[in-house]
Amino acid sequence: MTSESPWSQLGLSPQILELIEKAGYKQPTSVQSQAIPLVREGFDVLVSSQTGSGKTASFVIPTVERFQGKNGTYILALSPTREIAQQTGAVFETFGAPLGLRTVVCIGGASIPVEKEALASSPHIIVATPGRLCDHLERGNVWLDFIQCLIFDEADRMLDMGFAKQIDIITEQIPKERQTLMFSATFAPKVEKLARSVMRDPKEVTIEKTVESAPKIDQRLYWLDEGKKMSALMRLAREETGTIIIFAKSKERVFQVWRALHDKADDVIYIHSDLAQEQREAAIAEFKSGRYRILVATDVMGRGIDVDDVAHVLNYDVPREAEDYIHRIGRTGRRGKTGMATTFAIPGKDDAGIRAIEKIRGITNERSEEARKNDQRPQRNNRPNERRPDADHQQRHRGPRPARERLETPKTVAPNPVMSPPADILVEKQSGIGFLDWFKKIFS
Repeated sequence: MTSESPWSQLGLSPQILELIEKAGYKQPTSVQSQAIPLVREGFDVLVSSQTGSGKTASFVIPTVERFQGKNGTYILALSPTREIAQQTGAVFETFGAPLGLRTVVCIGGASIPVEKEALASSPHIIVATPGRLCDHLERGNVWLDFIQCLIFDEADRMLDMGFAKQIDIITEQIPKERQTLMFSATFAPKVEKLARSVMRDPKEVTIEKTVESAPKIDQRLYWLDEGKKMSALMRLAREETGTIIIFAKSKERVFQVWRALHDKADDVIYIHSDLAQEQREAAIAEFKSGRYRILVATDVMGRGIDVDDVAHVLNYDVPREAEDYIHRIGRTGRRGKTGMATTFAIPGKDDAGIRAIEKIRGITNERSEEARKNDQRPQRNNRPNERRPDADHQQRHRGPRPARERLETPKTVAPNPVMSPPADILVEKQSGIGFLDWFKKIFS
């Protein structure tokens, strides 16, 4: 890596710069440029940055540089989910292993005895979910007396998942004299409260979302009754030739959607929190490899899963939290590529959820509310399209049912082109066109 490289301007060692180049990191993201120098200097750092902005590397790279050559368990990184912990552990391995730093990942669903043995070997780095780490603390399998760097990855998500008590137990057993790094998608009040309790005069880094940094995702919203969602899903799955992640609100719903799709094709797989860890890992691996084109998931997949070339994200159910919408759609449009995100919403039932999503995205367009009231709510008495079509009309629009063939995953996914953000939110239904073109109500 040349001295003119942007990475070289961050004060990193030649050995780290070589590893960065080998890993294929072309240039630092905004969060990496701002956070890495502060972490290297030993400050407590509180970072707010959107998903997919490179937060993981911004704490992994400087911490492995600081602690290379030392013996003992000095780094502890807490992650909200098994998948995020595994991803973080992999990044620590990429940069830490060549420097002689060993990493152990402790997560629910894995073997307690195997993790116990790994912890007894005094690894340099522990990456863990709070619940599993507390299990090991209760069993006396690990001591945190020498931790010098505590990292909270996706702090808002950990608190949303109810890990506040476990976090208290963990932080009480770590020396007060330490460096604490906290990374979160938002500075929600609960995150700020946690930061005040565990950090000392932290340096704050806030990466505002800009047009240039925002993922290129064409976001579309479709209002329809519950009974019509499945048929709409089937048509979308048929017309979208790229890879798809479908998010549903519960494991029961995930299975329902998977079963309906599985009856039509054999290239769909599902994942939720009740699956054994090896099953979840296998599902993700097979989706990444292209063995399966469609993945149906609960919000366990909403954050931290690094899957390239996802063409389309479908919110079959509106997420319970508006923040989860951002993390769901963040699975597409990654690394400068374009993507599509579609949301099914039920008039009346999902109005509040959609308004919350619009609010978090800064949408205050008055026409959105007017369109919702006038155009999208079912009006059984005066809807012009309520007339039952005759048999000829039905046949003309439906056509003969096509024979189902196995849908092969293309080697290179070509997502739908991104539409220019409109001045206002459009509501329009057209006949005789593809299903994806029905999604004319767009989050601007």
